[in-house]
Amino acid sequence: MIDIQTNQDSFILSHNEVPVLLHSKKSPCIGIGQGSCTITMPHGMYHIKDESLSMWKEPSRFSVDESKTKEGTIHITFGDLVKLTIHEEPFGLRIIPTVLTSEVPNRFHIQLPLLPEDPIFGCGEQFSHLDLRGKILPLWVSEPGIGRGPNYVKVFANLHSGRGGSQEHTYFPQPSFVTAAGRWALIQTTAFCRFDFSQKDSCTLLCHDIPSSIYVGQAGSIPTAVGALNSLLGRQEILPDWAFDGIILGLQGGRSVVEAKLKRALDAGIPVTAIWCQDWQGVRITPYGKQLFWNWQYDQQLYPDLPRFIEELHERGVKFLGYNNPFLSTDAPLYAEGERKGYFIRQKHSSLPYITSTTTFPVALVDLCNPAACLWYKQIIKENMLAIGLDGWMADFGEYLPPDGELFDNMDPYLEHNRYPVRWAQLNAQAVQEAGKGNEIVYFCRSGFTGSSNNVPLFWAGDQAVNFLADSGLPSVVRAAISSALSGIGYWHFDIGGFFSFAWIKRSRELLMRSCETAAFTAVMRTHEGINPRVNAQFDDDQEMLSHFARMARIHQALLFYHQHVSEQYQKEGIPPIMPVLVQKHRVAQGQYFYGQDLLVAPVLKKGARKRRVWLPKGKWIHFFTGQVYNEGRYAIRADIGSIPVFIRSTSPFLNLFREIAQKESM
Repeated sequence: MIDIQTNQDSFILSHNEVPVLLHSKKSPCIGIGQGSCTITMPHGMYHIKDESLSMWKEPSRFSVDESKTKEGTIHITFGDLVKLTIHEEPFGLRIIPTVLTSEVPNRFHIQLPLLPEDPIFGCGEQFSHLDLRGKILPLWVSEPGIGRGPNYVKVFANLHSGRGGSQEHTYFPQPSFVTAAGRWALIQTTAFCRFDFSQKDSCTLLCHDIPSSIYVGQAGSIPTAVGALNSLLGRQEILPDWAFDGIILGLQGGRSVVEAKLKRALDAGIPVTAIWCQDWQGVRITPYGKQLFWNWQYDQQLYPDLPRFIEELHERGVKFLGYNNPFLSTDAPLYAEGERKGYFIRQKHSSLPYITSTTTFPVALVDLCNPAACLWYKQIIKENMLAIGLDGWMADFGEYLPPDGELFDNMDPYLEHNRYPVRWAQLNAQAVQEAGKGNEIVYFCRSGFTGSSNNVPLFWAGDQAVNFLADSGLPSVVRAAISSALSGIGYWHFDIGGFFSFAWIKRSRELLMRSCETAAFTAVMRTHEGINPRVNAQFDDDQEMLSHFARMARIHQALLFYHQHVSEQYQKEGIPPIMPVLVQKHRVAQGQYFYGQDLLVAPVLKKGARKRRVWLPKGKWIHFFTGQVYNEGRYAIRADIGSIPVFIRSTSPFLNLFREIAQKESM
C-alpha cells in the first residue's frame, strides 16, 4: 500500500511501510537541469567529463494532487518543474516523471533512502567492486581496458599504448541495483547514468535524460529482489542441455590442427560437448598477437569444406561454434558491399563510414539503427553461419558506437550508445529465430545494457588477463559472476585461462588449472587459447594437464541434473544460479559464491596458494571432495590443485549425486 505523510515543506512516501522517497526543503529528493559534457574514447574506453550545467534546480515546493489521487496511484507536483506519477505495481512502485517546464531539461536525479551498512550489488557486470557501498559508478557501455585498476599492468599498458583500464569501466553496465536487505531499483533509460552510493543512508541516481520510469521495490531477500527485477528485465531463454554437458574447447589454427587437438582431448577422456573455432573466418597477425580477419565467411584455406567438417563433428556428438562481431575490417570483401550500400555508421555530416580501430587495424561499425543494414547483416548470419551448420558463436564487442558519429534517420548517438549492444543482441536473436533454429543455437555476448537479458542466451565475462591480478585476472571473474547475476543474468561464463597477455605476462600452468577448477562449478565451461597462444599454457601441454581437464570436465558433466535444476529455478522464479555468500547481516564473503542453493564455491584466487580461508554461513556443510563436515564459521581449508574448496549444504536433495561424483573422481 502507498502512503504519503506530509507537512508544510516535507513528505515521506512509503510503500508497505518502507520509506521510498524522503523530501524536504533542505534535502530535495529530485533535481532536473540542462547540461553538456565532453566525451573522449581512447581505445574503446569512454571518459565523460568536463560537465557544465546551464540550468539545475532542486525544487523544494511540492503539492499532492488530491483530485487525481486514487488507490494505488499518487501524483506529486514540484512547482512548474516536474510531476511524479507513482503507481503501485505487483513488484513495487513505478515512478513516472513528467517535465512541466519549457526549458527542455536533459539531466535528472532522484535520491532514494537506503539502510545504513546494507551491502549494495549490481549496476551490471562489475569486475573490481562487489559491495558497491561507498562507490560512484558511471554507467556507460565501454571497454574496461587493460589492468582495470591501480596496478603495474595498468601502468605498463598506459606507457605502451594508453590502454590502461579503470575499476569502473565495464562492458555491461545497467542502471539497477539490489541490496542485501532486498531493496532494489531500476531506471528505465538508455542515457548515461551515474549511481552514487557514497552516502550512508541514501543513494543519488543521476541520468543524462529524463527517464521514462524509475522502478523501486522491497523484497524479503536478495533472491526475491532479483526475481522481482527479472520480472521487468525479462529472462534469458533456457540453454539447451548440450551447453551443460561437458566442456567447450576453444581451438584454432585450421582444420588439421583442430582435429588433432580434439582427438588428443577425447583420447584423454575429456568430455567435449563443442569446439569453438574463433578463426573460422580467417586470421591476421598483429603486434597484439593472433587476431581474427573480420569478414563473416568461412576461410576455405584454414577450413576447407567447413560445412562437411561440421557434419562430421555432429555425427560424433560434437557441436561447432564460431565468432562474429558488428564490425567489418576495411580490407574484407563484405566491407566493400556494406560501404556501397551505406550500411555503416558515418562521419558527422558525411556519407563516409566512421573508421575506427579496436587494436591495430581499421574497421567500420554496422549502423544497427538502419533497418536495411540489419536485414543485410541478418542474412549474412543466416547464409554464412547458420546455413553451414554453426551451432553458436561468440557475438563479440558492442561497445564502440561513437557519440560523435552520424546514425540512420538522425538518431541521437549519445542516447543510442548504451542501446547498441541490445540492438546487436536482438539482431543475432532475430537471425536465429528467422532461420527456425529455436534455442538450440547458443551465441554468447560480453556487452550489454538494460534489455539484453532476454536477447542473449549466454553471457561471458569478456577479456581477463591471464594472471591472478585482483581487478583484471582470475579473481575479477567471481565479482563479475555475482554482479551479473544480481543484475538479472542467469546464464554466464568466462574464458578458462583468461585472454589477454602481453610483454612478460603469460599464462602459467597454475593459473590455467585453477581457472578450470572454478569453471567446473558454473553453468558452462569454455576454454580460450588466449590472444597469444604460443606463450600461454594450454590444456593439452602434457598428460598432467590433460588429466586435470578431463577430471574437472567430467565433474561438470556429471552435474548435469544439478545444472538443469538451477536453470529451471531461474526460469520459474528469476533466481540466478550464482549468488553472493552473506555470512553476517552486513558482511559479504569475498571471492566465494553459491552455485544454486546447495553448492558453496570458494575458488583459489591467489598465486601459489594451497590453503583458502572460507566463510561458511549457518547450517552444516560437507566438503565436496573430502566429505568432512563443517559448521558455521571461518576456516582455513587445504586447497591443493584439483581439490577446490566446494561445500555441499547438508540438507541438499542432491546430496547422493554429489557424493557419487566425488567418490568417482577422487584423486
